[in-house]
Amino acid sequence: MQTVVTIGTFDGVHRGHQAVLERVQEYAQQLQLEPVAYTFSFPPRFSSPGPHLILTERMKMALLRQYVTRVALEEFTRVRDLSPDEFFHRVIVEQLHAQVVVVGENFRFGRNRRGDAAFLREAARTVGITAVIVPPVVIAGAPVSSTRIRTLIQAGNVAEATTLLGRPPVVTGIVVPGDRLGRTIGYPTANLSLPAVIVRPGAGVYLGYAVWETGQGYGLVYVGTRPTVDGEHWRVEVHLLSPPHGELGGKEMEVHLLARLRADQAFPSLAALTDQITADVTAARALIPQHPCPRSILFPSRI
Repeated sequence: MQTVVTIGTFDGVHRGHQAVLERVQEYAQQLQLEPVAYTFSFPPRFSSPGPHLILTERMKMALLRQYVTRVALEEFTRVRDLSPDEFFHRVIVEQLHAQVVVVGENFRFGRNRRGDAAFLREAARTVGITAVIVPPVVIAGAPVSSTRIRTLIQAGNVAEATTLLGRPPVVTGIVVPGDRLGRTIGYPTANLSLPAVIVRPGAGVYLGYAVWETGQGYGLVYVGTRPTVDGEHWRVEVHLLSPPHGELGGKEMEVHLLARLRADQAFPSLAALTDQITADVTAARALIPQHPCPRSILFPSRI
């Protein structure tokens, strides 16, 4: 089937990506073609699988499928040595059967990123394909980019990251056993084991919204190394403001970071820490009216 294709890493599926994907939808509807996103499982510019990604692959795929009917997921190593001309003809023309190609203004492709939007436009013209070049989305004087969003998340600036993403930044992981310290001081937590490739939010305390297969709710989210207790291991802990029904152990939890309450800090005693958590819960509850329940990515039926 002939297609409308967009190509990119799409980490974050942010507002710049959304502008491109919306154009794909428009052309697909107008021309009665299949909308397709061709993407890579890991950003080509990263040489190691460290904490670089805004979204897990599963989340990215789920968000892309809100715009296209097919996601073609490729390993970058399979195409990195193709010249721009080879990539155009082998992938865009022969593999994807594109009649329309929609990309961002800064799109680069082919070996050593030698292909650009101008090359694509000319190559498409020679074979009768329409190339659509979408200008960047500019917010606060700068283009929206995955790199910019990663920096904001790492700094704990979830408010600005939310503006660029078009939704709150989110972390996801499996609930694993902890040392039950939270339960001991009256604030039990779900401890998340995050994928190693995901960008770590800035250390601190956040208002969050958690979703899992059988439930959902607002919570107090702690990110950091717990300097009052040990100060070594990096953790993400979620204290749900309304107790969940049933056990959470082993379940996958999706946590949207809605607002940052404060930075991480060490306290002189567990009693002082407990007093601060009590204040944090009060502050978090006060912010809830400003932050409606976000739409779940992995569990859309829940919200």
